[in-house]
Amino acid sequence: MKILLLNQTFHPDQTATSQQLVDLARFLKSRGCDVSVVASQRAYEDPNKRFTRYEEWNGVHIYRVGSTGFGKRSFLHRMVDGFTFELSLLWRLLRVPRHDVVISFTSPPLIGVLGAFVCKLRRSRSVQWLMDVNPDAAIAVGYLKENSWAAKFLTGIFNWSLRQSDLVIVLDRWMREKIQAHGVPAEKIAIIPPWPVHEPPVAFEEGLGESFRRTHGLSGKFVVLYSGNHSIVHPLDTLLNSALKMRDRKEVVFLFIGGGLRAVDVREFKAKHGLENVVQLPHQPRSVLRESLASGDLHIVVMGDAVAGLVHTSKIYGVLATGRPYLFIGPAKSHVSDLISACPYGFQVENGNVEATIRTIDKARSLSREDRELYSRQNIGYLKKHCMPEHSFNEIERVLLSPSSDPVRHAVAASR
Repeated sequence: MKILLLNQTFHPDQTATSQQLVDLARFLKSRGCDVSVVASQRAYEDPNKRFTRYEEWNGVHIYRVGSTGFGKRSFLHRMVDGFTFELSLLWRLLRVPRHDVVISFTSPPLIGVLGAFVCKLRRSRSVQWLMDVNPDAAIAVGYLKENSWAAKFLTGIFNWSLRQSDLVIVLDRWMREKIQAHGVPAEKIAIIPPWPVHEPPVAFEEGLGESFRRTHGLSGKFVVLYSGNHSIVHPLDTLLNSALKMRDRKEVVFLFIGGGLRAVDVREFKAKHGLENVVQLPHQPRSVLRESLASGDLHIVVMGDAVAGLVHTSKIYGVLATGRPYLFIGPAKSHVSDLISACPYGFQVENGNVEATIRTIDKARSLSREDRELYSRQNIGYLKKHCMPEHSFNEIERVLLSPSSDPVRHAVAASR
């Protein structure tokens, strides 16, 4: 079967969706599929860096298309970059060979509209894998006014693309409810959550991550770690204000690893208040991701209240894999809250509750070695039982690759 994957980022980019796609492409190749990817020629974090327009990597055909390179200086710049990427993508899609199945992801938003259009034109099967729900999320965070013509237009073409899709993959039950509200019947929806993208989890190790801490001057500190995309849907105000109130607690350091629109907010907040207890680092290569994540004594997972069910904070799986305690700052009705209910070895506070956040940091600091070993066993055990790549790949096998799968069975049968 010939499968085409559409997303803004892919290898060698280090974003979360890029690494998920790398794992997916490798799995599909292992199942005998002919896999191609269309992605951006520009690097996600540094748009001045460009990759080759075509390469074959581990048997995967990678086509890269151009776009403007304004970067993330503003929402408008991101919109222009996304729009020009999608124009280039459409031109490329009209020229690549026909594929049996086209799987569209959600970077940039509404890329699935192009995937659905090309599938209708070429009579291929369309699959949308929704890492988030747009334009709903853009409306929720205030980028779009709900009753504006732009919101109505974008919602209309999104609904059209969902109707044209043979299969819609979502990440959790809350997202499934949102998609059903768009009129998608339950039988066309599959829930396949993301998975951790670094090395397999191990039992609690006291010294794991210490080399990373030494490299960045963090030895002897209690490290509160936020690692991942600094997005508008992940409000960091509660965490930053906690750092401000704890500025005199020299033994506690707030480490931010990653990039994104709100990385500028962290940098400006740190400079404005002269915070020596806030450290920023860029995205780390996958080869050192396990060490960088293990450097945290308390991991932070964040979700905005307005985007529950519209985005899925996938970093929770990597956090579980470290075996470290974590704090979720976000709404009670979310997939992370579901996970904490099933495996209650994490903490949760509401957005804006700085005092509760500080109390939780102190509680995590007071955990004994035995407590930390217990957290590690329980969280890693839950992860291995429910959230490893093989669980998601088994579901992909069932809904996408099995000869009896519906709705893409015709594409599979035709390719054999």
